[in-house]
Amino acid sequence: MDRLTIVSCDCHAAARPEVYREYLEADLRTRYDAMIASPEAVARRAAQVIGPFAPTGDGEGEREPLSARWDPVRRLAELDRDGIAAEVLFPQPAGRNAPPFYNVFGHPFDPNDPAAAAAGCRAHNRWLADFVKSSPAPERHAGLALIGLVDDVPAVVREIAWAKQAGLRGVILRSQPLSGPGWHDPRFEPIWAVCEDLAMPIHTHGGEGLETGDLPGATSIFFTEVCWFAHRLFWHLLWSGVLERHPRLRLVFTEQFADWVPGMLKRLDMQYAGTVSAATRTSALPMSPSAYWARQCSVGASFMTREECEMRHAIGVPSILWGSDFPHEEGTWPATPEALHATFDGVPPAELRAMLGENAMAIYGFDPRSLAAIAARIGPTLASFARAC
Repeated sequence: MDRLTIVSCDCHAAARPEVYREYLEADLRTRYDAMIASPEAVARRAAQVIGPFAPTGDGEGEREPLSARWDPVRRLAELDRDGIAAEVLFPQPAGRNAPPFYNVFGHPFDPNDPAAAAAGCRAHNRWLADFVKSSPAPERHAGLALIGLVDDVPAVVREIAWAKQAGLRGVILRSQPLSGPGWHDPRFEPIWAVCEDLAMPIHTHGGEGLETGDLPGATSIFFTEVCWFAHRLFWHLLWSGVLERHPRLRLVFTEQFADWVPGMLKRLDMQYAGTVSAATRTSALPMSPSAYWARQCSVGASFMTREECEMRHAIGVPSILWGSDFPHEEGTWPATPEALHATFDGVPPAELRAMLGENAMAIYGFDPRSLAAIAARIGPTLASFARAC
């Protein structure tokens, strides 16, 4: 039977702390031991960032099936059970299995020592490259390199080049630099150039923002703003001319919903046509914002809702990726087949194929033939989506 090749653009993998430790520079290991031995210190730092909120999952990784975060054999079994042929891998955002010293929603554990956080990101990248290579089916995983801090631009460029050589397939940036005016700063130009040259798409992932502190309403304020902060990379690189100068650079906005895209593009197109952005328009941008979006941007619409699916033409079908958010409890795992039908039943086959697999295969360089062979074994049938929801 004709089956769909499903690619999840949003999954999470992480090492156990004792394994991350071996990937850290030797002079940081004692400090890391002290950090992971003190859950109270981790909780205090989390409260400084997002208020009195305790990230879950710290002690559950040894139990099946959450060991799939670091066990590739178990992971493939869970992907098969969910009908997913391939996945894109982000790190854990918080807790003991997050990257060392960078484990509080994209903020350094020690704000006064960003170098340790940068080293923790490098440790994660090296572990992830080895994780993919150790998998019985490495062609099913696209790992992303975490670039947590960007003060040393030449070092960032070297890390991206290393990641490409190591087999990783993209880059994760913070929603905004920890210091400085933002991503429109010309000092970041070498980063955009190397990502374009090496075909390494740039990602932001929902879940980080400004530190709100342990104050009234802090947690709710933080989680109200996290998606907006994750969107900002688009208009920073748009108005500063980065997308015009680097037409092969790709941006992916993951786990930050998809229903915001049509309204944002409408507002930005109006601004582009008006007087406020006239100087920018005439000096740097021959195309409208919506045209740059269509050419270079994708939205990783994790666990996409039916309402968002019905907006797919306004969002742009070629720009939509789907994600399960495995293994997070807010995602579709372990009931992905049911979630897919609730969202996509009745959608024409060509659009289904694009949003659920083909768009992602093109961006991340998955081999369609290899994945089709996997989908023939585990994928849902195309005919099962023909009925109206």
